Amino acid sequence: MSHQLDIDGILEKLVLLQHFAAGSRAYCVDRLIGSEIDQGDGELDEYWGWTKGIVCAYALECSIKFQVLQDSTTGQVERERFDALDAKSRAGLNLGAVTLGSFDLTLRELSNKIIHATRVIPEWENSIADGVQFKFWRGTLSLSGDRGGQPWGLQLNIVSWARGMQRFLSDSESEEAFRYVGQDWFPKSDAP
Repeated sequence: MSHQLDIDGILEKLVLLQHFAAGSRAYCVDRLIGSEIDQGDGELDEYWGWTKGIVCAYALECSIKFQVLQDSTTGQVERERFDALDAKSRAGLNLGAVTLGSFDLTLRELSNKIIHATRVIPEWENSIADGVQFKFWRGTLSLSGDRGGQPWGLQLNIVSWARGMQRFLSDSESEEAFRYVGQDWFPKSDAP
């Protein structure tokens, strides 16, 4: 038996990540975060902390559960089916860019990168509202780490990644395979 994974809870966090990224500019312009007006108030520091904390916690939780879900169904679902569903779920999305190393931007690989990143930095953008310059989170994370002695780097578009993950988990083909993961009577894998 696998862990109980709460697919609806994963989907909820994926939707909230998309909303958080989409609403960052409006939130920051309302408070002029990072502007001259904000200096000394620490709102940018506070918002940076919220952004990194919320985005990292949700992305990490969704990535770990996504990996457990796939690993728990090995033997019931062929790897080719996962790969096809992964490709279908990513279609038309700009998930990000490899900035160091060489690897495919699949949902599984991106989840691995989120889990194993040793450096995670929210990326900010400057903008102007009513003649005042301010900063907002642009919906991307700069991730980097090391795999087998080889450094890697990635700029991850959180909205597209979350949308792709949402598509994967909501796809009717995946629902049947994942519906009973975590149940005591879920069929055991014949895989070693």
